[in-house]
Amino acid sequence: MTERTLGMPRRTPTEWFSTLPTLLLLLIVVFLSSGQIIHSQLLKIGEATWQEYFMLRSAGVMPEPTCNPDPNIDQRVREIVKQRQAEAAGDPLAGILGGASVDESAIRGSLEATRDNCRAKLERYQTVQEKVTPAVIAFRNVEGGVALVVSTLGEYKRLLLCLLLLICATTTTFQRHHIALRPARTDRDHLVSLSGQLAANALLLVSAIAYRIQDSESMAAGVTVDNFYLHNIWIAGFGTLTLASLYRLLRRPRDLEPGGSWAKAFLTIPLYSYMCLSASAQFFSQGYFHGTSVYLNMMMELSSVFLNLALYIWIGMMLKQTRLTHIFFDALRPWRMSPELMCVVVLAIAAVLTAYTGASGIFVIAAGATIYTELRRVGARKQLALAATAMSGSMGVVLRPCLLVVIIAALNKSVTTSELFASGAKVFALSLFIFFIYSQFARTTPARIAPFSQALPASLKRMIPLTPYGVVVGAVAVFFSDVLGRQLDEFSAPIILPVMLLAILVYEKFSRHTLHLFSAFLVPMLVLSFMGIAEGYQVLVSGEIPGGTSAAELEAALWSETWRNLLMILFLGVHYGAALLSRNNSDPVADYPPEEGVSEKLEGSLRFATGETAGHIGAMLMLIALSVGTAGIIERSGMLELLPDAFASIWIAGLFLVVALVLVGMFIDPLGAVILVNATFAPLAAANGIAPLHFWMIALVAFELGYLTPPVALNHLLSRQVVGDDEVESARLSTGTFFRRYEKFLLPIAVMLTALLIVAFLPLLSDGLHDWLFQKIQTAA
Repeated sequence: MTERTLGMPRRTPTEWFSTLPTLLLLLIVVFLSSGQIIHSQLLKIGEATWQEYFMLRSAGVMPEPTCNPDPNIDQRVREIVKQRQAEAAGDPLAGILGGASVDESAIRGSLEATRDNCRAKLERYQTVQEKVTPAVIAFRNVEGGVALVVSTLGEYKRLLLCLLLLICATTTTFQRHHIALRPARTDRDHLVSLSGQLAANALLLVSAIAYRIQDSESMAAGVTVDNFYLHNIWIAGFGTLTLASLYRLLRRPRDLEPGGSWAKAFLTIPLYSYMCLSASAQFFSQGYFHGTSVYLNMMMELSSVFLNLALYIWIGMMLKQTRLTHIFFDALRPWRMSPELMCVVVLAIAAVLTAYTGASGIFVIAAGATIYTELRRVGARKQLALAATAMSGSMGVVLRPCLLVVIIAALNKSVTTSELFASGAKVFALSLFIFFIYSQFARTTPARIAPFSQALPASLKRMIPLTPYGVVVGAVAVFFSDVLGRQLDEFSAPIILPVMLLAILVYEKFSRHTLHLFSAFLVPMLVLSFMGIAEGYQVLVSGEIPGGTSAAELEAALWSETWRNLLMILFLGVHYGAALLSRNNSDPVADYPPEEGVSEKLEGSLRFATGETAGHIGAMLMLIALSVGTAGIIERSGMLELLPDAFASIWIAGLFLVVALVLVGMFIDPLGAVILVNATFAPLAAANGIAPLHFWMIALVAFELGYLTPPVALNHLLSRQVVGDDEVESARLSTGTFFRRYEKFLLPIAVMLTALLIVAFLPLLSDGLHDWLFQKIQTAA
């Protein structure tokens, strides 16, 4: 056993100035989101513990009223009447305007109302002083402190996103990790790539300065400008980013190969740089020098969404530090499936994990290397393994609780997340079935699977190491659900999932004995939950249903909680039962060879995960930010105004939208493209009779098809990053059919294109199919 020390380990400047700030910012975002939940629960606890807590919490904050509770009303009436008569006597128009007469009853009523209000204030103040206790004061200080911190931080979400983007983008520049069509491997690659980055960053700096000058002039003219301080942050950040790219340009990496091709070198310029250069050229030609910064600031309007994206990336990188993917594949091995069938199972599991890691690219980064290695281990050819790795992040974007769907629902009020996810589950099943069909036609070996009588017991035995993870994840879920009153859904996932991954890392990396702490918390919570379920069924039987809910909703909630509790009991029982039967204190999880960038210690895992997170956040957010700028070019170019308001038929409109959305997905990141599509193509689709829910399902599938289609094919670029450039190059074939030589591109394109055409056009042939596939969910008013 390795002895743990408490000494301060040595850290590189990158870890001090990049990893540590990124970790702090991410923890602040988690606290900010969970702090709102915590404060809400604190208020409920206070009200349940002390009657009229909302009034008692004002003790020591509100001063004692200084008004007179017993004024001489008769005297005050006479004084006011006399004063108003004197004022009327000096006014020559009083008689004409009716001001000569004074209404004594109205004056008396006003004075009596003032007196009653004063007495009520004093009575409330005295009640608070009599009932307040030191315990109330202490609890109020905690609850008020949480409220103050949360409200203060909530006003600076834009600043948090701005700092996160700039710090991580600088980190990505130093790591040479920006997303490009090919990596820089030669001297010419390095020169062209960094020159492109330097030019793009310098243009961003010029745009930020011009934007600040513009807003300064507006303020001088009396126009109110919000968040003006952010201009200084942007200027400092883009200045640092420019210096970082200049430094990287002048400091040649030692691993570069001499020479290189000038033509191929231009493919190493990051995609964000191309977007920035084209957008800046367009804006500068129009004299709109601050245009790029204006569209960049549009991200700030959705700061919560993009902060959640950063959390999802962190979730994915922490997932990479765990053994979960290894255990999943370990449980699948006894089935001895053929490579094509294994790909189907892997894509089904990956889709769920993709939905919980926010977006397709994040999951490819987190688990792509493991997926590729395991598929190769079961005999998958390299082209097939690369195709499945790229697709592993594509099918789950339509499943709950994917961030992309949440953004669509936030921008478009004609669809809800529930409707999108309900239709998305059907689209996912269709896509998976299509992949199964194509993969079977493309297989090179006979389809096979081990006999159930042999595979099932062995697979179940290998799933026992998953039960501790079920206990850990269940304890966190029960804590948020039963203590903080927040279920795991598409809105709370960015808050709860990081806590779950942190808990898993504590269990894996710190000490396996921490599982007993999670179990000790979970068992009494389950007991209390079953007691609550029993009370709920008594209410259901008596028919005294609380207001705001129906008997069916209450029954569904009780059944859901019952099944959850039974699942937790299963995890606890299997884990501790297996431990008692084996009487073996060894590590219940199989040992796996150490991987590069995966630590065996908690501190190292957090450091590695956050370091990788910083690089990926910088790459993804810069790409998304400049995608918004590219969308601005399209918006200002007037191209969209040339589109007809209505097409000759819904079929022509559908065909146009399919082609347009695929092109958008090919060149613009989906998270950025959603903003453009919502403002342009969504109204066009509605005007031509395409239902909003139908349109957004088309858009989601089209975006993922674009993600898999050259010339950009972002998912393939990310697969190359995690699998390794040398390994991808080794998969090239010079012989065989055209399909075999380019299978890694053609198989995903064939699957997603077929799914897109079916989703787009088949529902137009049948109203029944359309209504079933894109069912509107009625909600109570």
